[in-house]
Amino acid sequence: MGWLARAIDAGRDYRNPLVEVADGLFVDVGNTKAKLSQFWMLLGLSSAIAAGGVVSDSTPAVIGAMIVAPLATPIYGVALATSIGDAKRLRSAFLLLTAGIAANIAIGILMGYLASHRMPLDANPQIIGRTAPTLLDLIVAVATGVAGAFALTRRDVSNILAGVAIAISLVPVLAVVGITLGAGRFDLAWGALVLFLTNVAAILIAGTVVFAAAGYQKEAAVHDSRVTKRARRVIVVFVIALLIPLTAASVRTARYENWVLSATAATEAWVEGSAWTLDSVRVEGSDIVITALGPGDPPPPEELRDKLRRDVPEAVPVRLIEESGRVTDL
Repeated sequence: MGWLARAIDAGRDYRNPLVEVADGLFVDVGNTKAKLSQFWMLLGLSSAIAAGGVVSDSTPAVIGAMIVAPLATPIYGVALATSIGDAKRLRSAFLLLTAGIAANIAIGILMGYLASHRMPLDANPQIIGRTAPTLLDLIVAVATGVAGAFALTRRDVSNILAGVAIAISLVPVLAVVGITLGAGRFDLAWGALVLFLTNVAAILIAGTVVFAAAGYQKEAAVHDSRVTKRARRVIVVFVIALLIPLTAASVRTARYENWVLSATAATEAWVEGSAWTLDSVRVEGSDIVITALGPGDPPPPEELRDKLRRDVPEAVPVRLIEESGRVTDL
């Protein structure tokens, strides 16, 4: 934390005082009605844009939703309240965050009921890319969270906040949670929820550390060290609990990557010398799907199975899809 403190102190002429940071993060500072109306308007719009972008696989729409989304504000508010030991504002920020999450998921569920038929969920990259978080996601999210918190403490780097909003996905991930719940895909919903909680944990860790390094607790009119200690313990437990599914997902991802490489090598050897070619090898849920193209009948699928199962366990479902559309379980 020392290097952060030095970085913030080096720009002390540009350091935002606590009163300005608190005004941006706490709804009970300044015009509460205006802040709440802005929060809910932007949250509703960003949630709808994100859900629509996810269902239609529109990356520009999803990016737009990230920029508009205000959900990071109460998360950083929880982090700041933890750092300065303000129990009242900690509760207020947490309740706003919880209500925002519920509203975001509800809009996603509605979209899942109405429009998830437009594209199979397992084939939608906007969904698949947000349902299998790993430890790498936590590391990247922590770095992004630090960048966002640092920008809040320094007025000379505040222009990076839009980039931070894009880098750490909040509203689109909750849209995926809602869409997959609405479509009855609870396995995908769980993966997306873990990713969202990972991003929240990263912001809380980063924000708490950066705001403490900025020395805001010294400026606080109300500072209760007991609140800070208790909140920090909760955050630590929260992160440790998340490490369990993240570690399991990381191991699973690494294993599937090896199996995909093995399946690719086996299929290339299988089609060698024939008029058939390997089109793709991909993972769909817990299945490995091989697509091969060619005229007439392919080489005997039994030969592929023999080559494939030398490295890929029998417990892993593998399907061969031929150009004609015929599917063979290997």
